[in-house]
Amino acid sequence: MRNSGILVANDANKDRAKAIIANTHRLGLTNTIVTNLDGRQFSEHMGGFDRCLVDAPCSGTGVIAKDPAVKSSKDDKDIQRCFTAQRQILLNAIDSINENSTTGGYIVYSTCSILVEENEAVIQYALNNRSVKLVETGLEFGVEGFTNFKGTAFHPLMKYCRRYYPHLHNLDGFFVAKLKKYSTKQGNKKGFI
Repeated sequence: MRNSGILVANDANKDRAKAIIANTHRLGLTNTIVTNLDGRQFSEHMGGFDRCLVDAPCSGTGVIAKDPAVKSSKDDKDIQRCFTAQRQILLNAIDSINENSTTGGYIVYSTCSILVEENEAVIQYALNNRSVKLVETGLEFGVEGFTNFKGTAFHPLMKYCRRYYPHLHNLDGFFVAKLKKYSTKQGNKKGFI
């Protein structure tokens, strides 16, 4: 953005929001508003954005190589809490986007998780419940997202998503999807665009 326009950075954790403020000062950014709101209700306070990046809170299964404690510190209930919150945050991010933006209407969803429940399943939920479609990320490397996993079929364009694995890409494990909002309707009856 080259310090133009308005950038809104939000974190529900007050200490992390303070760190965002420190980083904006360190980087000399003068176009940034930092908020400390629950992402599940963000669109109740602000909206009309051209673009949104959702760096969703997750289980952290993509960083096990750096933090082996992740393996023993998470259980099924933790994973369920994560994907429930991720769905709510992603739908709220979609609701905060202006679908008529001439330069945007895009939402990027990312996690540092390799679990399908936190990634493809969350994106499929958004496709089923909001008027959005998957578009190419523009990332030239990474593994395609799953269109089918253990008998569960996902949208065929899930292949546009990108998965990254430590053993293949020499990075932390993570997932990236890009969505385009095309209407304010609250559902997509087909589930497939």
